[in-house]
Amino acid sequence: MEPSAHVIGVGITGGAFAEYMVLPATGAVPVPAGWADEQALGMVVSWPTALAALKPLGQVEAGKSVLIHAAAGGTGQAAVTMAKHYGAQVIAAASPDKHDVVRALGADHVIDARGDIAAEVARLTEGAGVDLVLESVGGDTLEAGLAAAKRVTGRVVVYGLPAGEATISNWDLVYRHQVHVIGLNIGVLIQSAPQVFGEVMGEMAALMSAGVLGPGAPTVYELADGPKALAEFEARATVGKLALLP
Repeated sequence: MEPSAHVIGVGITGGAFAEYMVLPATGAVPVPAGWADEQALGMVVSWPTALAALKPLGQVEAGKSVLIHAAAGGTGQAAVTMAKHYGAQVIAAASPDKHDVVRALGADHVIDARGDIAAEVARLTEGAGVDLVLESVGGDTLEAGLAAAKRVTGRVVVYGLPAGEATISNWDLVYRHQVHVIGLNIGVLIQSAPQVFGEVMGEMAALMSAGVLGPGAPTVYELADGPKALAEFEARATVGKLALLP
């Protein structure tokens, strides 16, 4: 990239509230012409995370079924959009006040994130479970995701834990949840599997060119309101991404 190029990047080690940052080249991507900074926020964490969880790790394809937790969040919305593009049947979990947002993205079924998720998935799949679970909540939600996945062939990709840690034992995997459990951290993917990350970014560029992914519309806060934004994020009261303007 040339000097003065308009880029967006992710600070893997933190520090993104600083006025200036130094980033490795692999952590920065060009912003499409005409996009404002806040419209490009999804390009470096949310979209690649959702895409990596769906494609190289989740092996989604037409006819597969996917349960997406936190479907109204930034990563969740991207996952719903992309999963539908790939021809998957999508079950989206979100709080009731966010159901309309997720339904508008094309989800086939929208369920209450605070209800009995495993039971709802069993009802919707006639007891079979789903091929893939995208789990980004943590706490008791991990247990629900494991229970919702198909036995033996089902995959659960875990990439978040705002609701806290969860415990799973080898006994659970042998006698309760015979599924594939895959951990995903996009920063580690960038550093440890650059070829896979490159494939993800290439696919993301193709989705943008095809109009599947477009400029984001995050909730924007002034930098002085950062504590309020973080508190609302922690309380899971937000929809989509949040942007702090310097």
